[in-house]
Amino acid sequence: MMLRIGRSRGFILIEVMIATAVLALGSVMIHEAFLTSLDAFTYYSYYLDIAPWMEEKIWQVQDSLTHLGQEAIIDAGGELVKKNKSLNWSLSYELIDEAQYLYKIGLVVSWQEGQIKRNVLDTQYSILNTKKIRVYPH
Repeated sequence: MMLRIGRSRGFILIEVMIATAVLALGSVMIHEAFLTSLDAFTYYSYYLDIAPWMEEKIWQVQDSLTHLGQEAIIDAGGELVKKNKSLNWSLSYELIDEAQYLYKIGLVVSWQEGQIKRNVLDTQYSILNTKKIRVYPH
């Protein structure tokens, strides 16, 4: 039997440092992916809560413009509370084609999450029926 002299069977310091660096990098990447997915989940959670409200608000504007035209009184902004958080909204509309009474209606809902300002934008176009129904007496 021969005795081995010189090389031991353990890890050297460089190998341990490289393994530690690889594990640290992997854990940082997993942590970053988790925070990104949590941020996206929070954003879409608010989006799903306010999307029906936004559709209803735009429908109200379309209805007001259909019945009253340019004389419609429409709120341009306000505050909405969802999940104990204050959300600000602003609404704009403009007549972009006078011949067909084509309106562009835009609604923006925004809120603050820490230092980040989040926005949800919904834009719709509406052609208003300007034909009046005439009733002729008999």
